[in-house]
Amino acid sequence: MCGPTPPATPETRRVVIAGAGPSGLLLQALLHTRNKAPNASVTYDVTLIESRPDLGQLDQEELQVHRSWMISLAGHGLEAVRSVPELYEKYVSGIGIKLSEGNMFMGSKKISMGSMNKNETGPQESFIVDRNFIVAALARYAKDNTPHYTSKYETDLLYVDSENHRVLVRDKATKEEEYLSYDLLVGADGVRSTVREALVKRHFDFELQVSDIFQTFKAVHLPRPESLSPASLSFMPGCLPSFNGISLPETGDMINLSMGCPRNEFDSISDDIKSSDPAVVAKYFKENFKAFQFPEETYMDWATQWVNQRWNRTGQVYCNKYSSVECKIVMMGDSVHATSPSIGMGMNTALRDAQKFNELLDKFEDD
Repeated sequence: MCGPTPPATPETRRVVIAGAGPSGLLLQALLHTRNKAPNASVTYDVTLIESRPDLGQLDQEELQVHRSWMISLAGHGLEAVRSVPELYEKYVSGIGIKLSEGNMFMGSKKISMGSMNKNETGPQESFIVDRNFIVAALARYAKDNTPHYTSKYETDLLYVDSENHRVLVRDKATKEEEYLSYDLLVGADGVRSTVREALVKRHFDFELQVSDIFQTFKAVHLPRPESLSPASLSFMPGCLPSFNGISLPETGDMINLSMGCPRNEFDSISDDIKSSDPAVVAKYFKENFKAFQFPEETYMDWATQWVNQRWNRTGQVYCNKYSSVECKIVMMGDSVHATSPSIGMGMNTALRDAQKFNELLDKFEDD
């Protein structure tokens, strides 16, 4: 008597993801979900390569030291995160703030822009989160869902041997190097992508442009002033001579205040704001920043954070293709389409990349 045909053993595919940013970590989560499907014909064996430390190992108090940029998580970015069951509810929802209102400050004059959670078509959820906080949340999900997953943090990706489908990596602590073979290499390694170099070398018709937004800026984390609500976004054109600014809410009743000026005006801005003396910078802020007022000690905190960081620039990337069958490479996020932060969609689009790639795996049955 013949019994039921046993299910076929799923084929194992080795996936190397370069970059533990939003798109790389979300793709790991999506591939993990695919592995759990009862009818899965492929098992994705994922190795994640990241040169920086694993933020998912830190508790909330330790993570405060690693605050970075506040970023909007909205629309297609939220949809992408929610495409992984329980990822948003258990790992992401508590780490940011839902915007409720927007303001424009013209000097000290405050102009209300109304609710930030609706548009012409109805309610629109807008969620502000520190970039490193969402990376930490996605990394915790990866750590809690470990089958067929290996992480190599504090490891540099040195070279892509696209002809033999392998990458050379080096452990930053031990200096040991090794080759990792892959069936699919995902380049989610940012504006200065190493993976992207393989496409440049292999495809004569691959085109790219790397530039920046021609702004220099700094960002600080400060206690929320009384004039701002805990969930408000504020634009501040001309907040200082030659400077525009933006204030975004943070958890812990804080704000992330960013201010920048065009690079072609940098030489003409006040020497006081370029000083290495916090007392000089604090005096300049107190006398010239009119949008809202802070207690005396906050000005010194602001100035100390200001002088202890370099002037930042943000890169932009444009590419004419995102993949190579010959190299077995797929590119995602800032490595192929980094945009100006003023658009507010960079992380959302990176997350969408991972979601759409997963949908293509569905459409073509993992082929």
